[in-house]
Amino acid sequence: MTKEKNLSGFDDKWANQHKFLRQSIIEDKKKEWRKITDRSEDVEKIIAAGRINNNEVIEYKNDFIGSLAKSFDVYGKLTNRQCSAVLRDIESQKALLFFAKISPNSQWVGKVGRVVSVKLTCNYIIAISGSFGDRFLHICADDQRNIVIYRGFSFAFPSKGETANVTAKVKEHEIRYGVKQTIITRPKVFV
Repeated sequence: MTKEKNLSGFDDKWANQHKFLRQSIIEDKKKEWRKITDRSEDVEKIIAAGRINNNEVIEYKNDFIGSLAKSFDVYGKLTNRQCSAVLRDIESQKALLFFAKISPNSQWVGKVGRVVSVKLTCNYIIAISGSFGDRFLHICADDQRNIVIYRGFSFAFPSKGETANVTAKVKEHEIRYGVKQTIITRPKVFV
């Protein structure tokens, strides 16, 4: 019996030491990740929303941000793609919140599935890295300040600050931050 107590005491001591060492290794990985990752503070602020603190026990939300927070806590870092996804989300939120302020009365343009011709001014471009190369999220407004979004890659599509006449198919209508947005696809640009 005494032998078992000593062994179990040894196991508890080893388990606590192992836990401490593991946590120390993870903290070192986090420091290294912070050094080599651009805007690591912004990424950490966003993923902090994925944690739920319940009496000193950390749980994670069952969503994308929660899974990123758990990965960061378990492995001490995020991959470049995970960071890109978070940063892209930050940029698109900033842009869309900006438009929500200046275009609160934005209306949908055209009907879903139909082709529409509209004069657009591109106000924001957000790069999206993917498996098949880069795509871009163009956040535009027409003359009536209706928000039009194009996700894709087109050399002819207007760059930031440029205006062009665009004919495109209306892919969908959506509401974000209380503002109506029209998503277009297959644009043809006329200067």
